[in-house]
Amino acid sequence: MKTIKLTLAGAMLASSLVGAAGVNAAVPGPSGTFASAFTVQNLAGSTATCVYQFYDAAGALKHTSASFPLGVGASASTYVPSIGGLAAGQYAGVISCDQQVAAVVNHSANGGANSGASYDGVDSTKVANTWFAPNAFNNYYGFSTNFVVQNTTGAAVQVTVQIFAAGNPNAVATQTANIAANGYSNFEQKGLAGMNAGTAYSAKISANGNIAVEANVYGEGAAAGQLYSYTPFTSGSTTAYAPLTMNNYYGYNSSVNVQNVGTTATNITITYGNGSSKTVNNVQPGGLAEFLQAAAGSGVASGDKQPAKVTSSGQPVVVLVNQSSAKNRAASYTGASAGSTTVRLPTIHRRYFKYSSAINCQNIGGAAATISIAYSGSAVTSVSGSIAPGGLFEVVTPFATSLPDGYNGAATATSSQPLVCIANEDIIEGADANNNADTLYSYEGVGQ
Repeated sequence: MKTIKLTLAGAMLASSLVGAAGVNAAVPGPSGTFASAFTVQNLAGSTATCVYQFYDAAGALKHTSASFPLGVGASASTYVPSIGGLAAGQYAGVISCDQQVAAVVNHSANGGANSGASYDGVDSTKVANTWFAPNAFNNYYGFSTNFVVQNTTGAAVQVTVQIFAAGNPNAVATQTANIAANGYSNFEQKGLAGMNAGTAYSAKISANGNIAVEANVYGEGAAAGQLYSYTPFTSGSTTAYAPLTMNNYYGYNSSVNVQNVGTTATNITITYGNGSSKTVNNVQPGGLAEFLQAAAGSGVASGDKQPAKVTSSGQPVVVLVNQSSAKNRAASYTGASAGSTTVRLPTIHRRYFKYSSAINCQNIGGAAATISIAYSGSAVTSVSGSIAPGGLFEVVTPFATSLPDGYNGAATATSSQPLVCIANEDIIEGADANNNADTLYSYEGVGQ
């Protein structure tokens, strides 16, 4: 069977765990009692048969599901606290299917009222022994980070987390842990010696065997409840794409964080769909360049959104986009080095328990394209006009489709030109749209 490796902050996660750094913290963040849900989408042309399993930190198998079918293009969601016989706690998860699938994990605290975030599961063919995380913080304007590392092998591995400061090619802090086969470990950066408060760092996570990694950025104090989660990178490229950047767009802002994962310094340029660009020169190996769209002269006008292209003068880089609003919304997605003419989006909502989705697809090809988005279990499609190279097509489900209220399914975007797509989920209607709560989730579409 083909396998997706997931790091799941499992059913009703305890709010005070001891991380690998020896600091009391909660994973993914200290904002309440967390629960997870995961959605699996079939990417193949035949019905898939799937099963999922959960392991504790020591690698002991704690639950195996019954097998379940998944139709072509269809998705299935599982709310982890509803799994009978699975004790409250944190787990690593493995989904095994006989066809190619993709998976997205949502985790939230207290029903999402305090914190919520998403990340993509890692395909078993894409696990690796080295990962790069553009953000590593110890009280950076109230934000700190942790990494959940899953051992995807059948033998114990030793994991090392190295923290890098801008302009310094040598690690300023190091964390290590031995992880049992199929187990996991939490690496907490809050309070870590060598990391200064108010300073932005990046991280390299490596092991002597293959691992999967989930990264969390959580806020405290004035930023309490804000949670950003994402799957880090196993490699970089000299070009990457970010479909959605924002400057006070309906109250939302973004930052584009670019890490040099090469071996020498490089110059990093961001170019927006409107043609404006900015460059940060001499970014050192392991170092970070940050582009704030709400900053004066950023190249993105207030009230506007823009797709972006990031280029490096010679060294590979990775791109992380953080999104936030004054109402405490927070989410991350990762930039893509290449696109596909078919992109799968495993979880799409329209007024599903008040949540709706916004799909953003960037045409990264060399010619204009018409983009079509089909929805599982529905005859509804969304079709763009002509989208110029570098342009963006956005569908906000309550306003741009005739999907039924309560829709919870998947989507497939297709085009004659390669696309890069992301999906945001949020409560954007009614009184709850004005709540001071982190109800924003974001994940990357899966190209085929």
